[in-house]
Amino acid sequence: MFSVLHRLGTAGLALALVFGTAAVAEETASATAEKAETTPVFDLGVVEVIAKRPLATSTVEKIDATTLREYHRDDLSTALDLLPGVAIQNVGQRRERLISVRGFSSRQVPLFIDGVPVYVPYDGNVDLSRFGVDYVSEIVVSKGLASLLYGPNVLGGAINVISRRPTQPFETSLRYTSETGDSDGTLQTRVVGSIGGIQGNWYGHATASYVNAEGYSLPDSFKPTVNEDGGTRNNSDSRDLVVSAKLGYVTDSGDEYALSYYRQDGDKNVPPYAGRAAGVQARFWRWPYWDKQSFYFTARNELGSQATVRWRAYYDQFKNALDSYDDATYTTFRRPYAFKGSEYDDYTIGGNGDFEWRWDARNATRIALHLKQDVHREVDAINSPSERSEDLSYAVAIEHVYRLTDTVTVTPGYSYTVQDGQEADNAVNGVLVPFDTSRADAHNGQLVVNWTATDNGTLTAGVSRKTRFPTIKDRFSFRLGAAIPNPALGPEAALQYELDWTQRWNSVELRAALFQSDLDDAIENVTVARGLCTAPNPNCFQQRNVGKQRNRGGELALGWAPTAQWKFDAQASLLDRDNRSSPNIRPINTPEQKYRLAARWQPQRILSLRADLQHETKRYSTTDSSRVAEHFTIVNSFIRLEPVPKLGFEFGVRNLFDELYAYEEGFFEAGRTWLAQVDYRY
Repeated sequence: MFSVLHRLGTAGLALALVFGTAAVAEETASATAEKAETTPVFDLGVVEVIAKRPLATSTVEKIDATTLREYHRDDLSTALDLLPGVAIQNVGQRRERLISVRGFSSRQVPLFIDGVPVYVPYDGNVDLSRFGVDYVSEIVVSKGLASLLYGPNVLGGAINVISRRPTQPFETSLRYTSETGDSDGTLQTRVVGSIGGIQGNWYGHATASYVNAEGYSLPDSFKPTVNEDGGTRNNSDSRDLVVSAKLGYVTDSGDEYALSYYRQDGDKNVPPYAGRAAGVQARFWRWPYWDKQSFYFTARNELGSQATVRWRAYYDQFKNALDSYDDATYTTFRRPYAFKGSEYDDYTIGGNGDFEWRWDARNATRIALHLKQDVHREVDAINSPSERSEDLSYAVAIEHVYRLTDTVTVTPGYSYTVQDGQEADNAVNGVLVPFDTSRADAHNGQLVVNWTATDNGTLTAGVSRKTRFPTIKDRFSFRLGAAIPNPALGPEAALQYELDWTQRWNSVELRAALFQSDLDDAIENVTVARGLCTAPNPNCFQQRNVGKQRNRGGELALGWAPTAQWKFDAQASLLDRDNRSSPNIRPINTPEQKYRLAARWQPQRILSLRADLQHETKRYSTTDSSRVAEHFTIVNSFIRLEPVPKLGFEFGVRNLFDELYAYEEGFFEAGRTWLAQVDYRY
């Protein structure tokens, strides 16, 4: 831990030298108040709140809608990348954008929208680049000490996307954005519109966005390979339509009810491998549709002056289809790895609720119940039978806030979670044969202490033990012939420690955190006899609970707003991951260091300029280090003009220096991209 402190201190000194006296937060207090007026939070979607104030059980970080707009973070993956300790991951062969939080993957840090789980039942992941953020009021990220009230599987934290709630009788906005590469025509257009308002006890809000991407341009420094000739990335086009709508009612007594709908319709193509590593077989994949939709009902009822009940009921659906072609002509399906008509049809139905009792000014208790049914249905190819898998999971959690003194708060918590396998089919020569299913349970606990040491300084210390159940894919998938299923696979557990300090001096804010997570019974691939698998590759594996891992590191956020015209942000993230059971196995898809600098200058009301820089160290793409995504530095810059209030024009550039970089070796990201935008708000 001393080495982490030393490196964190060195990083902090370097950032301070860049920005002067030290400094950051993503927003100052005055800026936060201003943003709250323009992006009101949908309170029914908040999870970590107790006694009508933020729950003291975790260190929670937030990204508001104004920050997302200012830095043109248009999807969930790039939005979350604004935070320290978070790194984008790209599953290149599937073109899926995931994230890691302090070394924990998206499967271990589930996604919620307004407190409703929306991760895919089959594998626990969801492609975050398909989720637009135009309907968002704020994104709440809870890391190692995330509240147990979220329910099952919050092993490494939780991400809660909170939608907007109107505050005016009539609100509307419209935005059009166009992006192009250095030498190509328009590569992407985005159109976004919203409308909403309040009439008496009723309120409503709807947002729609459409993105048409013809692909993206590679940097000029890219050297052609067998499957990529440069210029516009091969097979990189996609389309996405996102609709979000909400209708709510508030009674005269203060109870509130809301019906919400979210829909994502998309199709995407997957660029083939463009690296030079030996033994990597290029895939020629296309998703003709990638669709997701959610219906959910949320409510809050006040039971006298001391009790509150919050409850949610939801139905979440995910459908997609995948075609795997022979080659880059994308016309035939003759080779062993080729197939057409692989379809997933998944859904989750469930609900959760919590009861809060405020004993007195110093004590409050909250009890939460969760129940959900996950169903996965798939057809492997045309004329194949439909396989069905089903899990039933439920949880009960309790947290109590006890204010020992005016400055010290203690919050213990406990939860009991269960995963009950109901059904799992296996298609053998066109006949469905059931797998054996099983039941698993887990106990989770957490203790957090908050000390308000000074008028503007808070120290948080905590320890937790949390678990994650294996997904349907973890237990039952043959991985296209490369693996042997393990229906008896059990949950993995992590013991986590965190120390967090937050301090504010007028326009300066500092946050520093140290953390360590010890993961036991981690799910790892274990090599088994080659003859047990059917895929044409040299490895055959089975997933088992044999791993021991350790994630430790530190985060530093410094912020300074010396005047109303200037604002500076800076971050440093350090991560050390060790596979303690197999020290020679490299941790993949996470950089050891990540730094971010940002500056905003608004010399006049009508003009503002913004720039941000992000540097990440190398990351391994394979556990034997044969493939490495090299370190990179990305610079973005934007200028905004508002000639009249509510009407804005923006111009900017992403990846200013045309850096050739990748989150996974061989799957390169976009080069320099120019942006133009016009928007109107009323």
